[in-house]
Amino acid sequence: MSETVTAVPQRTKLTGICPAAQTHALAELFRLHPAPVWVVIHEEAQKTDALAEDIALFHTAGGSKAKLEIIPFPEAQSGEMREAFNAASDRLAVLSRLRGLKNATAKSGTLLILSTPAALLQPVPSLSDFATRESELRRGEKLSFQGLLELIRSFDYDSEAVCEAPGQYAVRGGIVDIYPITAHQPYRLDFFGDTLEEIRALDPITQRSGDPIEHLTLTAAPKLHTSGLQASLLDYLHPATHAALLEPKALEELFDTLAPDDGRANPPDEPRADGSSGRPALPILEQLSHACSHLFGVSDLDLASRLFDPAAQEETWDTESLSHHRSYPQERLLAPERLSAEEDARQLFLQKVAAWKQAGYAVEFVVSKEGEEQRIRELLDEHTGLRKIKPRFLRGELSEGFRVTFRSGRGGARGAAPEGGVGRERAPPEEGGG
Repeated sequence: MSETVTAVPQRTKLTGICPAAQTHALAELFRLHPAPVWVVIHEEAQKTDALAEDIALFHTAGGSKAKLEIIPFPEAQSGEMREAFNAASDRLAVLSRLRGLKNATAKSGTLLILSTPAALLQPVPSLSDFATRESELRRGEKLSFQGLLELIRSFDYDSEAVCEAPGQYAVRGGIVDIYPITAHQPYRLDFFGDTLEEIRALDPITQRSGDPIEHLTLTAAPKLHTSGLQASLLDYLHPATHAALLEPKALEELFDTLAPDDGRANPPDEPRADGSSGRPALPILEQLSHACSHLFGVSDLDLASRLFDPAAQEETWDTESLSHHRSYPQERLLAPERLSAEEDARQLFLQKVAAWKQAGYAVEFVVSKEGEEQRIRELLDEHTGLRKIKPRFLRGELSEGFRVTFRSGRGGARGAAPEGGVGRERAPPEEGGG
């Protein structure tokens, strides 16, 4: 009789990464450790959009050609009907994408899920139940027009004169306009007899059809997914999923606060989504570590953690927020004095940036539009000592800059100051470029 051996997931702790540099560190992890699915867990749901924007910025700036799709897995809402519907639809969109990738073998980029402890602890429909409430439509397939309408009605979509919001559909002759609850736009289905001849994107404002697509997934309305067996998001993960915890020590404490039964995702005496029973559930973070092939902890300070014990791999980064190097005028100053103090502070900061460039750092400025880039170029050209900075300009927005120093050939790093200043260094220093 042979014994089944369960692979032990890898655990790596990255410390010394200040909060401002976390999104850059994540982009580096995605590049160095490619996986079909990445899950990033952070504390505050309000920061999800900013995280997504910054990660996308650094993913593109790093020169990666791999496709990165970023979608949030929000906390289910109660109260106002529209907000609750939107949150539930967003959660189902994540489950739909993960279900489609769960057994995929072909490489087609990375799906990045951003979530919080509160969202992860909330139950989701089981995989088997979810499959019965989702259907895929393909261009050219034989499909009864009336059968499609019956399917749409069974999925609890609302019939409207004009289709312009998720969960709606409209019928005109042999055309069905439908807005899947898991999509970002509606689509037009054009029938010829009982053949789905075309599927096209639809502009909800002009009601004009756009580019054709080959297939479309329809998912039932959220209220239909509340019955039946319940599961966890972890049950939907691809076996090669990687996960990152931002500040793992704080997340462990938050999970302990939010989760019942000492952080257990499923009560030990209740049946699990797969029908099994009688086996105690592990704490949710332990479940996550076993559902993923590699778990990363990203933190500023090296704090003791249950997940990342001394046996875990450890890597120390050298990062620093540039807010420590940038001063601002006192609020009590009047307008002329304030402008003068601001100019002096800017010059002192840019002189520091020039010194970093001289020391071997690459400098990058993040600006939101061309006018800001032109203004910075003018400021640098006004002073001979600042022209040597010769920065690279990236399009985007960052609330805080940072500096990353790499002293071993691990690769490049970048960041941005409140005005867009960035530092990067490679070893030896003379290899650093602008």
